[in-house]
Amino acid sequence: MAQSLYSINPDRNVAWNTLPMLPIHQDLYRDFDIMDSLIEAKAAISRLQGRSIVMPDPSVLINSVILQEARFSTEIENIFTTEDELYKAFGEEIETETGDVKEVLHYREAIWQGFEHLKKMGKFDIEYLLKIYRTVKKANDGFRPPQSKVYIKQGGTGPNAGKVIYTPPAGDELIKQLLTNLVAFINDDKTYKIDPLLKMIIAHYQFEAIHPFRDGNGRVGRILNIHILTQKGILDLPVLFLSKYILETKDQYYNLLAGVSQRGGWKSWLKYMLKAVELTANSSYQKINEIVELKKSITEILVDSKEFTRPEGLADMIFTQPYSKVKHFTSSKIYAENTARKYLERLCEKPFNILQKKRISGNDYFVNIDFVRILGE
Repeated sequence: MAQSLYSINPDRNVAWNTLPMLPIHQDLYRDFDIMDSLIEAKAAISRLQGRSIVMPDPSVLINSVILQEARFSTEIENIFTTEDELYKAFGEEIETETGDVKEVLHYREAIWQGFEHLKKMGKFDIEYLLKIYRTVKKANDGFRPPQSKVYIKQGGTGPNAGKVIYTPPAGDELIKQLLTNLVAFINDDKTYKIDPLLKMIIAHYQFEAIHPFRDGNGRVGRILNIHILTQKGILDLPVLFLSKYILETKDQYYNLLAGVSQRGGWKSWLKYMLKAVELTANSSYQKINEIVELKKSITEILVDSKEFTRPEGLADMIFTQPYSKVKHFTSSKIYAENTARKYLERLCEKPFNILQKKRISGNDYFVNIDFVRILGE
């Protein structure tokens, strides 16, 4: 049935230049099981939306949540960072970091640049995709040229490792046509009347199938997901990220993507992604609750102790910077250097035990232990 409604890829070793334009046939998503999964996913994301908009200071938490998304998304691409590297980089300038840490920070930067681009333009366009790609990769090129032969190969170390499982469309004009169709599908809710969550999932597949850039397509596609949700008003803030779930189910994710191109397996792909949204939204909701409660508890402890001037500012800063340094307080003009150091050292001691002092690359960092634990769960 699915194959009769969707033209599948006839030869995975040859560029799929007949990749169908959007929209897909409505019978591929108007299915009882898919609608049931959609209801559960929408309920979870609505609850997350309700919680995220009442956070006292969303920016304090969102940057840290985004940093974790950047970490998990880059791990999907086999780019790994340690916790110390991640949060050390969080408190420094991008230009001071190298290697895998820099890749994570570029991802975080791309999320915010894309968010601002959409606020300014009011819609998706090809320039948005180019901006995300160029920020993620710190590149100045555009779509992959015809001579750039790209093959998607089986990963791992099994007997099929290295085997070609998909070859994306080739040709500059064809890629532009497919992307023009893609952004029209995302933007036009009158012509393409489909639930925004389903639209996001279909668009994600289509972008990955087009595979328009030499590298970084997976990261650009995952950033596209969250921006579709914020642009459609499903979420006001970028607080739902699917990368951890995808990382934990990586083989299934790639198998289901291949299943659409090889067998027209849209139902399995849609159900998988809807479950990812549901579980991730529930996890994010719980994470936000825990962070808000932790911050409230620590603020009350600092106020009640009467040991600290500006206790609320002290609490704000150790949640803005999970790995705090003295300079974070002095540059923000919350405390003078000696006062900042004394307070941070005090928070490492009994009865507080809120922070843990770490020596990293010759510098002292003060780690908000429970905050970092919640973010990493």
